[in-house]
Amino acid sequence: MATLEKIRSKAVLLVVVIGVALFAFIIESLIQSLGPLSNQKKENIVVVNGEAIHYHDYQSKVEERSNALKRNSNRTFTDDEQNQIRQIVLNEMIDGILFSEETKKLNLVVSKDEYKDLVIGDHTSPVLQQMPDFQNRQTGQFDKTALLNFLQMIEGDNQEGYSNEMLAQLMEMKKVWLTIEEQIIQEQLKRKFNALISSAILTNDLEAKAAYENNKTSVDFDYVSQAYTSIPDDQVSVSDAEIQKLYNDRKTLYKQPEATLIDYIAVNILPNQADYQAVETKLDGLKEQFASSANVREIVQNNSDVPYLDAYVAYTDLDENLKHFVDENSTGAVDGPVLTNGTYNLYKLEGEKTAPDSVKFNILALPMNTDEKLFKNLTDSLIQVVKGGVSFADMASNATNGQTNGDMGWVTEAQLTAQSDAQLTNEVFGAVVNEPFVAKSTTGSFLVQVTEKTRPVRKYKIADVQVRVIPSQDTKTRLYNDISQFVSTNHSLKALKENAAAAGYTVQTDVEVTKDQINIGGIQSTRQIVQWAFNHKKDEISDIYECQNAEYFVVAAVEGKLVEGYRSLASVSDILKRELINEKKGEKLVADLQAKKFSTLEQYAEVMNTTPQSVKFVTFSTPNISGIGAEPVLNAKAPVAPVDQISGPYAGKARVYVINVTNKNVSEAPYDAELQKRQAQMQNTYRMYQLTQSPELLRENAKIDNHFDRFF
Repeated sequence: MATLEKIRSKAVLLVVVIGVALFAFIIESLIQSLGPLSNQKKENIVVVNGEAIHYHDYQSKVEERSNALKRNSNRTFTDDEQNQIRQIVLNEMIDGILFSEETKKLNLVVSKDEYKDLVIGDHTSPVLQQMPDFQNRQTGQFDKTALLNFLQMIEGDNQEGYSNEMLAQLMEMKKVWLTIEEQIIQEQLKRKFNALISSAILTNDLEAKAAYENNKTSVDFDYVSQAYTSIPDDQVSVSDAEIQKLYNDRKTLYKQPEATLIDYIAVNILPNQADYQAVETKLDGLKEQFASSANVREIVQNNSDVPYLDAYVAYTDLDENLKHFVDENSTGAVDGPVLTNGTYNLYKLEGEKTAPDSVKFNILALPMNTDEKLFKNLTDSLIQVVKGGVSFADMASNATNGQTNGDMGWVTEAQLTAQSDAQLTNEVFGAVVNEPFVAKSTTGSFLVQVTEKTRPVRKYKIADVQVRVIPSQDTKTRLYNDISQFVSTNHSLKALKENAAAAGYTVQTDVEVTKDQINIGGIQSTRQIVQWAFNHKKDEISDIYECQNAEYFVVAAVEGKLVEGYRSLASVSDILKRELINEKKGEKLVADLQAKKFSTLEQYAEVMNTTPQSVKFVTFSTPNISGIGAEPVLNAKAPVAPVDQISGPYAGKARVYVINVTNKNVSEAPYDAELQKRQAQMQNTYRMYQLTQSPELLRENAKIDNHFDRFF
């Protein structure tokens, strides 16, 4: 009983303890269940009106686009180019979501029959027409046969005998086609959307009549002008209230995305005097060997930044240094080292001759690893075909199923050698015009026909050991240590800015960077600094980054954050104040000039310290007036001003003008309402097309949570 009584006395405490334990258990279970969802949210690149773009889906699209571009360009991409691809894909996915929402609201669709017509019908999609894989290699025009062959290959059921590698390629091609299908449908929907928007804008009679009247009168006039900068700023005053009012009137123009304000120091990694001296000393030591050696090619290949050029170059194509060199020296002479724009050159004149500068020729690559007898039979047959009157282009086209016509156009010795080798170059330049022959080189055998040669000119063969002076590791280390020491000593943003000049550094201040920005201040490979800036707080200082192929050291600091919305009054007040100052200067100049009551342009010109100028054919609609630029006040005043009479002064955007209309032409063409409507409608359609192509059309009222900076 005593024990039960004791338990009863502690009942409240037990209830609390058990309740807390149960609550903890429930919370733990809830956290565990929400864990995967929370992690998934963290992997969202962006959320558009509640619809998320997941990292893996996004990255898959980026890889598809990168691979396609690599196939077409046959090269790898720089970091900046890869960042551009990422940004393009991101924008396309964001706009795709927003566009899909709009098309659903408007019930816009692409039917199966419509899609079929866009692919294999009479109305081929522009997406397919613009793809290099579906274009004729000779004409550059869309080739439906190439498209049909591609579709037959990826849709065929017979895959017997395919290797694993071929099957993998086939699967990759099918994935590519799925992307193309999506692009075809999206492009067609955009065309429908654009047509729908454009057709909603109609030109009425008033608009057509106004367009006719605006261009009906054309005038020629003489003018004099005076810039607002001729008046000191302190002669006019602008109040804070005036700036505030103008800001309120213009606020919608100052919409801004989310951004980070940074300050940064960029140190250009340049070679010092010791680096220059090291290269010069090296080439000085090479000079005697260069002059005496019979194997100049090897010396160039082992020491030069550019490969040996085994070709003669026309005198007219030499730079001034080389022209002077060949004029003053004979074969075997050596000159240098010569420093030009950060590069040392050591030259040797290997030879001189008189020969054609360029040749125009046709060429056809011949099969390799062919039996010698079969090879000779083939080449003899092809040569006889050309000699028999068939053009080389037709022969080459037939032999390669239309892949090439063999036309190489005009080339110099240097150009041809760079593409092949000296052996082929010598055979081509030594050939008889219009006589087809077989030429051999280290890259293969070719059927060649030279069709034209230029007249003989002076040509020179010059070996060039070219070495660009670059910063040594010691130089880079010193520059890095210097800026590292400066940052560690001045470990606050305030100290960084105050002491930079004394240390020889320049701080770029209040630089706005947005989440999708690729570079800062024109310095390449600085995307990493943008990403850093968005993930750090005010006054934090970054590490030192090596950017633009090791040409810069950059250190940045966060100055502040700009939230999405409108720029503050403080950030644009200087711009607004300048506009108001110019406006008041214009009023003052106009008043001063009006008071003088001059009757000739020459009188105005004298007090303006200028001379009269002339312009012709100005209408109300002239967008840019010759010698003046865009000046709406003159578009409005000149066509209605009297002839041979002083008009003005008028206050323009940056100057005050006085004009004298010398000639007025009024068109006698009758008003054609239908013609004017068509022209106005064309202009409206073009403007609407530009509007529909702008991402802001769909993004203006969208809720976009962009987390791109977390990942890239």
